[in-house]
Amino acid sequence: MKSRILAAAICILSLSITACGGGGFSPNDYASKPASAEPAYYGTPKPINDPLIVTASAKFLYRGLSFTPGADTTNGIGSVVSLANAVPIPFAEFHVYDSSGNRVQQGETNTSGLATFSLPKITGTYTFKVFSRAYNNYLKVSVLEDIYSNTPYSISKNFVISASDISNAAKDISNDPLIAEANESISSKIEGGAFNIMYNVLLANEYIRRNINKNGTVAGVPEADTNKWWVAEKVTIFWKAGFNPYTYFNSSTPLSFYSPGERKLYILGGVNGDVKVSDTDHFDDSVVLHEYGHFLEDVYGNSESPGGSHTGNFIIDARLAWSEGWANYLQGAILTGADAKENSASEDRIPTTKKYHYYVDTYGYRGGGCSNPCVNIAFNLAAQGTDVVPDSVSSDLPGTGTFREVSIARTLYKSTRNIASTYAPGKEGGGISFGSVWKVFAGEDTSGHNRSNPLPYSLVNTSKYPIPNAGLFNWLLDQIGVATTEWNDILAEEKQNKTTKDYAYFLTPATCAAVSFVGGAEETKMAVRDPIRRSHQQMNNDFYLYWHDGNSATTLKLDYTPTGNAPNLDLILYYGSYVYFEDDYWYSNYKSPYIAKQSRSVGTTSETISLSGLPAGFYVLNVKINAYEKTQGEMNGTSSYKIYKGASQQLCGTEQP
Repeated sequence: MKSRILAAAICILSLSITACGGGGFSPNDYASKPASAEPAYYGTPKPINDPLIVTASAKFLYRGLSFTPGADTTNGIGSVVSLANAVPIPFAEFHVYDSSGNRVQQGETNTSGLATFSLPKITGTYTFKVFSRAYNNYLKVSVLEDIYSNTPYSISKNFVISASDISNAAKDISNDPLIAEANESISSKIEGGAFNIMYNVLLANEYIRRNINKNGTVAGVPEADTNKWWVAEKVTIFWKAGFNPYTYFNSSTPLSFYSPGERKLYILGGVNGDVKVSDTDHFDDSVVLHEYGHFLEDVYGNSESPGGSHTGNFIIDARLAWSEGWANYLQGAILTGADAKENSASEDRIPTTKKYHYYVDTYGYRGGGCSNPCVNIAFNLAAQGTDVVPDSVSSDLPGTGTFREVSIARTLYKSTRNIASTYAPGKEGGGISFGSVWKVFAGEDTSGHNRSNPLPYSLVNTSKYPIPNAGLFNWLLDQIGVATTEWNDILAEEKQNKTTKDYAYFLTPATCAAVSFVGGAEETKMAVRDPIRRSHQQMNNDFYLYWHDGNSATTLKLDYTPTGNAPNLDLILYYGSYVYFEDDYWYSNYKSPYIAKQSRSVGTTSETISLSGLPAGFYVLNVKINAYEKTQGEMNGTSSYKIYKGASQQLCGTEQP
């Protein structure tokens, strides 16, 4: 666990698009008292005989995003929207209290943010209070202030029941809505930020429901049949205005992140009480939805990301690239869908308004003092693979897209645009539906398949496909028969393949030709602040998926033939869930708990490892160029290798049957 936390923490050493997964975090508790449990949820109305019916409403304000590519002097989060543009707060828990503080009614707002409730016919002053949480058939989320009190945000207002109201048996106060403020000078808690986060989670749920055809209702009520209605399991989100949640884990680096296994999101609210110029994410819809994408991967997909550094323009671990690419894509798909729904347009088009198909992360807000640019990160999901912001695959080898998170995000987004959409002259969308993507991602359909009973060609069929990556996803998508010519063109453009040959090729007894490394790549730092040099995940490494039957007599052998100034090869066997061990660590005498066996001989052309003592299960076999402190010229030859089980049984890579 400690190494997992360390691996996740490393991600902040370079410019992070978002936080890194790879195991649950364990917060340092600096509170003076133990954490309290989240207060009980009260969303079921109380029965009232001969009631008075009250109608109230709740809305939230937010700071809107202005974004035009290249417009650094105007881009960023701006002014608080007008009251006329306040957003209803749907499906949220509400309470009603009498003047003595007794909770006399409770319930949940409807899709329009209206609360209709019954009260006893008693005159007096009452308080209407709405909370930043929901637990119903539409939405299951709690946005809480901190990890100690676990208290949801709330907004409230008083109203009076008069004798005439009792005579009419009704009172409508919905024309004077309860408002969650977005301006810190009006409310220091910025409750609008909490409700904006909550609203983003609703947008995600609605998008998925619509696009996997699980949004059926009867008389306006969601179907009880889970094949006809979908709602995500509960997620808990911690956010506080002016607060960096990474300080819970003893780090001062500003960060939003998801903690795998715990179903908890941590959203950045600012730094040291500041929300004006510091990095904040409560109004950054891209960031909130990205982190929620990690939650969905953890709960509904197959999350094997090891965490670690990622900058968007570096070749990284294929599992990390897949996880971050998925989350980058999903936020764009959801925002595109929300914009389409509002404008009665097609959800699989490419919107004219750029911010709906970009990833945008901002600093503070304009007018608050943020200096140009007020945008931290922005990249186009509908760009060509040769786009230089933030990365280009134009000079990459085929298959390199498997190791590039932005390439994966672009591929998924462009692939799920309709064929009538063009993202560049002569380049059409792939015509793949989100429903097909979800079948492969979550193993779910409308015929009884889900994560516990997944479709055979899905990432959650972990008994066959334990390690998710882009190559595997593309292969599985191809197997379910939804490929199009346009999709194939997008894969080629983004240097992606429909195979696991580039990562986690399954080893099986067979006879095959030798595999060759034609030169190696120098180990480089991801960014100036990076403390270590990193092995090129594609050019310097071949990764194989290996099933060990538990036979303690098993040995694995690597034989290779060098030609010219050939690179030296090492053989490393990782446990199935591993963190890649860089040479800088190895040569500094650090140890890795993720390495099961290894052979790193120098001056020989054979490496052998014994699997004695290892339990049965999936492992990852890494054939690796030792590029430590070597220049390109010292590795410009060819090393051709074969892998053997025992003395003579050759093992060859193939797709899982």
